[in-house]
Amino acid sequence: MRRLFGTDGIRAIAGQGALAPETIMSVAKAVGVLLWNEPQLFSRRGRKPRSATPKALLALDTRSSGHMIRGALVAGLLASGVDVLEADVLPAPACAYLAKRLRCDVALFVSASHNPNDYNGIKLFDRDGFKAASALERRIEELVFSEHKGEVRRPIGRYERVADAQEIYAGALTEWALSRFDLRGRTVVLDCANGAVSHIAPVVFNRLGAELRLLNATPDGRNINRGGALFPKRTSFAVKRSGALCGFCFDGDGDRVIPVAENGTILDGDFAMAILALDMLRRRRLHHRTVVSTVMSNMGFEVALQRHNIQVLRTGVGDRLVLEKMLETGARLGGEQSGHLILLKESTTGDGILAALALAEVVLRTNKRLSELAKVMRRFPQVLINVAVSEKPPFQNLPPVQEAVKEAERLLGSTGRLLLRYSGTEPVARVMAEGENRKRVKEAAELVANAIRRCIGSE
Repeated sequence: MRRLFGTDGIRAIAGQGALAPETIMSVAKAVGVLLWNEPQLFSRRGRKPRSATPKALLALDTRSSGHMIRGALVAGLLASGVDVLEADVLPAPACAYLAKRLRCDVALFVSASHNPNDYNGIKLFDRDGFKAASALERRIEELVFSEHKGEVRRPIGRYERVADAQEIYAGALTEWALSRFDLRGRTVVLDCANGAVSHIAPVVFNRLGAELRLLNATPDGRNINRGGALFPKRTSFAVKRSGALCGFCFDGDGDRVIPVAENGTILDGDFAMAILALDMLRRRRLHHRTVVSTVMSNMGFEVALQRHNIQVLRTGVGDRLVLEKMLETGARLGGEQSGHLILLKESTTGDGILAALALAEVVLRTNKRLSELAKVMRRFPQVLINVAVSEKPPFQNLPPVQEAVKEAERLLGSTGRLLLRYSGTEPVARVMAEGENRKRVKEAAELVANAIRRCIGSE
């Protein structure tokens, strides 16, 4: 059973459990051992190391606890003979981009993404800029919990700061956008969630000529995710009040975006994917007429794309699973309802700023409002309930939950859908119900959620 890695790297309350300093250093040493002894694990595409000495890039989001975690990682890597390039605050996709550009063998990104400030985590990207494969995560865990760590006796690695990391990434995004469009004379609202995009997204949009309305762009180490993708209503009000072209809400580590239309309508990743998919189809850039999403995507998303003979492939939850299916099938577009969007020709991972720029380009090139473009899809009524739990046993081992599921499925009928899963990053069970009758959808979700609370609820 895996004890460190979840659906998106390591995630825990900072300083405890998997993120206790001694455990973090053990993780770093395990990474170092594997870089020397099993370097093939650090490339999905079989690319060999670029230098005789392994090289790692480290970056973090705006949480104050990140400095403790980064320090332990630096110590463990250097002690294992790995050269370390240390950047400061970066979005997760910037870390992935720079890992490849700076010819690193691995990048370790310190972040808990959309989770509250008390949490933190560690994500790994390989030398190709992709999220680490599960095989690498398993080997790290085996070494961390093994009595035989496989210590590497090497000279201590070299340490170097990457002072211009933010500028390198901002420059790459600006160059990509300016070759396609500009935003002169347009107002755009950005909610940076007091996170890793706070000092990059405004720079990029300013260089495109946009008049900006900034929200939550003053990180203080404690206010990450107060606003942003999790709380887009303030952006909705700001867009309507300012007459903006649109608005974009990012999350703490910048790998997701929630768009807001000019009329204040809050969209999600399904709408964004649908808009981009149809635009790519019209321009003959939708490879294999295929889009990859997850089981959480709304049924309306699939119906909308099927009308245009676009195949929708669903995976389990997590943008890494989406990426793996994209690599397997050759799809160029994928993502999650939560706002992770992967444009595989341009990026190796979910990139909130890049996705926002791509949507802005469609709006300007088609001369259509975002609300008009969003009409391509009709969202089926969907209810998602998060239940705090004290443990995570298989749902089939909980008879009251199974009885509730049967009754819920009867309520939803043949056109409905029910999904139960545990969060891979929090002590939470998620119940999602979907169907054509809003009242029955809500009733079905609450029925199952209440059964879970009675069995294993922590509140």
